[in-house]
Amino acid sequence: MPNTIEDKISLFTKVIIEKIELDFQQKNTKLVKYYESRKSAIIKDNEERKKVVITRTTKDVKTKKQQMILKAKSKMHLKVLKKKQEFIERIVEEIKKKTKTFIDTAEYIEFLKEAIKQVLSRFSKDQFVNFNFSRDDLRTNQKIILTTIKSFRDEDTYKIEADNSLIGGVFVKSENGRLEIDFTINSIMEDSKKLIGKYLSSWLNEVTK
Repeated sequence: MPNTIEDKISLFTKVIIEKIELDFQQKNTKLVKYYESRKSAIIKDNEERKKVVITRTTKDVKTKKQQMILKAKSKMHLKVLKKKQEFIERIVEEIKKKTKTFIDTAEYIEFLKEAIKQVLSRFSKDQFVNFNFSRDDLRTNQKIILTTIKSFRDEDTYKIEADNSLIGGVFVKSENGRLEIDFTINSIMEDSKKLIGKYLSSWLNEVTK
C-alpha cells in the first residue's frame, strides 16, 4: 500500500529536523571548542601579562631599592666628609694656638736659626738670594736673623724682606726665581693639615671595612 502524502510529509519533516539537530550539535560543539580555546588563550595571555607585570614590578622595586641604598651611602659619605673636615679644622685651630705660643719661646729662636741654616745649605755661597720673614720676626728677632745669615754668607749676597702672610720661619728664593725653599710655619701647618687628613682617611677606611 503506497505511502500517503501525510506519511511522506512526516518522513520528510523528520529527516529535516534530524539534519537540523545534527547541524546544531556540530556547530554547538565547534562553538564550545572555540570558546574553550579562547578561554584558555585569554587565561594564558593573562598569566603571561601577570608574569610580565610581576617581573617589571620586581625589577622596578630592585632598582628603587638600589637607588635608595646609593642615595643613603652618598648622604652618609658626604656627612663623613663634613665631619672629617670639621675635625681637621678643629685640630688645625689647636695647632695655630700652640704655634702662637711656640713663637714666643726660646725653642722657636733655635728653630728659626736651624731653618735659616737648612735653607742656605741649598744655595751656593756666592748665589744671590732673597729672604722673606714675618714682620714680627724682623721686629723682634732681627739681630738673631742677621747674625745667623752672616755666619754663612757675605752681606752683598742676600736681601731681606717682610712678608705679612708669614707666621714664622723663613722663605728663600734665588735671584732668578728658579729655586725656592720654603721652611715657614705656614708650610709646616699646611703639611700637618694634609697629614691629619691622610691619617683620618686611613683610619676611616679601617673602621668601615
